[in-house]
Amino acid sequence: MRSLCSKLFRLAKDDISTWTLVGRYNRRVKSLVLFGGYATFFCSAMWALYYLNRGDWPHLAINLLSALIGITILVLAYGNHLRSAAIIMCHALFFVVVLASLSDIPVGSVPRSVHLNLLPVIAATFLIFHREGTYLRIVLPVVGVLLFLSLALNIMPLLSSDLAAPIEGRFVGVWINHITGVVGASVVIAMMQANMNARSALESDMRFGIARGEYYFHYQPQVDINGRIFGVEALIRWQHPTKGRVSPLEFIPLAEETGLIIPIGEWGLRTACAQLAEWERSERMNHLTISVNVSATQFRQPDFAQEVKNIISLSGATPSKLKLELTETTLADDIDVVIKKMNALREIGVTWSLDDFGTGFSSLNLLKRLPLDQLKIDKSFIGDLLTDKRSLSIVNTILNLSQNLNLAVIAEGVENEKQLMALNSIGCSQYQGYLFSHPLPISELNDLIQGRAVSKIAL
Repeated sequence: MRSLCSKLFRLAKDDISTWTLVGRYNRRVKSLVLFGGYATFFCSAMWALYYLNRGDWPHLAINLLSALIGITILVLAYGNHLRSAAIIMCHALFFVVVLASLSDIPVGSVPRSVHLNLLPVIAATFLIFHREGTYLRIVLPVVGVLLFLSLALNIMPLLSSDLAAPIEGRFVGVWINHITGVVGASVVIAMMQANMNARSALESDMRFGIARGEYYFHYQPQVDINGRIFGVEALIRWQHPTKGRVSPLEFIPLAEETGLIIPIGEWGLRTACAQLAEWERSERMNHLTISVNVSATQFRQPDFAQEVKNIISLSGATPSKLKLELTETTLADDIDVVIKKMNALREIGVTWSLDDFGTGFSSLNLLKRLPLDQLKIDKSFIGDLLTDKRSLSIVNTILNLSQNLNLAVIAEGVENEKQLMALNSIGCSQYQGYLFSHPLPISELNDLIQGRAVSKIAL
């Protein structure tokens, strides 16, 4: 139970970096969630005091519930649990606003107005979840719009007049609800516009970055059981002329969406092959392989296989030294086409690795059909190896499966000796992680390999 709680806490704590983009967009999301939390709490608290003074218990309960939601949102947001806070904010506020709107029965010249508070919630949902799945990105906002329209057009069935909000507070409430609804929606729209402007600026900078050669690789060593570096993984970095180093978490998703990942990916393949060709002239480094991540967008290009062949041919690199890493997302396409492309490159010696294995949904039948050479155990399993027996069982199962399928296995994210010993005890003999080395610039990597080897692993 303790390990489960620590795991959940760690996942929640990482929420701000693994869910939303880093940088300005991430701060805007946090500001938006905080704005929603404070607005919900203070407005609900004021109405709760009003209904408490009147002894109106049903409406007091609704506003106390809303105030509690506001506090929950603020606690989660200040703890950087943004995704949890955002999901609670959007779902709970939809529920509470609709519940309060049911008692907001039009009386004489006093119209319905509580439903106006749905406007900022709908707009916030569009902004926050635009990268999420179908439900959060489409279904939830559409439901919010339908609820707003049904309330605005008085299609929603009315409750008994006995549950209607008191007429004395309704006159002031109309003004307050108009203010909170319009101001809230305006704040969200301003943030959406700022996000669009920042996105456009970043996209423009990325295009210039390709032309100016601002991208470069850091290489993380891959080590065998004897402490020998047999290969590296190439990890892209971007040095912006004014912003400094830009995190891949910030620019890679946008590159995928805009198609810029294609020229960036081509640059990455050319750079990796050129490096392989250079290493082959050195006796101490000509055994090294380079693993390069291939995005789903890049792999889907009809001429992808031929492009890789051309790059290898022009560079003079040995094809067997190039290892292309796919994620399980890529396998969601037409599997026959995927296999055809993989085989076309495998015929000339290029090897294939399935990255983050165990976190996706590929079936065993699919795994059997793919012309793979290596499985890469996701670091999430390695991080829990010592505290969660299920992670150890999963890793052990992957090792047995790979052995039966004649596939190599490498564990990524190895950070300490205990993890290394546990992996070694169940038969894993290839590793990658901070225990051995952080990703290094090419000059430091060359010094590491030529000057000193990674310390020999004690068996």
